[in-house]
Amino acid sequence: MSKRNESLDSLKGIAILLVMFGHVQVHNHMTDPFLYDMIKSLQMPLFFLISGYLCGAGRKVETLAGLGRRIGKRAVAYLVPFFSWLILQHITSVPKALKTVLFQLDYGLWFLMILFLFTAMAYIAMWVQAKIGAEWGFWLIWLLGCMVSLLAYLKGMTFLSPSLQITYLPYYTAAYFVGAHPEITRRAVPKWRRGTLAWIGGGIFIMMAASFDLVTVSSASMLVVQTFASFLGCFWLIQLVAEWKPNPVKKRLAWLGQYTLEIYVVHYHFAAILNRSGTIYSFWTLEGLLYSLAAFAVMSVITAVLIAVIRRIPVVRLLLFGKRA
Repeated sequence: MSKRNESLDSLKGIAILLVMFGHVQVHNHMTDPFLYDMIKSLQMPLFFLISGYLCGAGRKVETLAGLGRRIGKRAVAYLVPFFSWLILQHITSVPKALKTVLFQLDYGLWFLMILFLFTAMAYIAMWVQAKIGAEWGFWLIWLLGCMVSLLAYLKGMTFLSPSLQITYLPYYTAAYFVGAHPEITRRAVPKWRRGTLAWIGGGIFIMMAASFDLVTVSSASMLVVQTFASFLGCFWLIQLVAEWKPNPVKKRLAWLGQYTLEIYVVHYHFAAILNRSGTIYSFWTLEGLLYSLAAFAVMSVITAVLIAVIRRIPVVRLLLFGKRA
């Protein structure tokens, strides 16, 4: 795991581009039901799949001291920017904003908090596995954690948004298993079949995006439908990128994928910077398409400049990006 995987970094690059374009649509009130359904079904599930896979394939926690170090490292990487941006955005009303965000994570940088919770739970489960010397220890702790999230959701609790945890746990869980047991995946789905299955899954995903609302969770059955569609779409995209031979475009996407956290926390502040009047555009018009491209370009340039500046100031980089170097 010491060498970067170009395909994984490329997937992260594609995922963050989807996030950016989706925010241009959302912040300018011009979401197209079909297009945005596809974007929403791919962007964050992809990030959780990649994160779960890397956790499963990576070095395991074996000691209590190691557990503390690993959780502490992730707290710096995820929680420091989560709370720093919250304070920066609500400098005059921090207590009120803190209460709001902790009970409705999607009002803030929810991905960072949810990813921290999943990662910490995985590390604790790894430590239990090491203590008893059997993998069932991991899955016992992991499934108990999943049950706690489900019960909290069913009880109507909102602290740390159990609804978001339930929505994204399936992706992290499945990908962790694949990362921890790549040989099972290879045996279950031979390489020569993956491409065919991926394209079939991609076709079904597109049809589902056209037929269902894949954004709003209205019931447990719809959550199942949305999750199934997302798995199909992500499998299709993952297989496409895995089979994509090295080339300049893939290399640039992989480079972009190394800055996903920085882009995630900065870009959306400028998604509507060209639309101060609040004009509502229809996306599938020449005016709407041109505006979307212009808004995306301007947002990207400002984001890139701010990231370059912030990365040069160690204290600010640590607080806003959770990175020491």
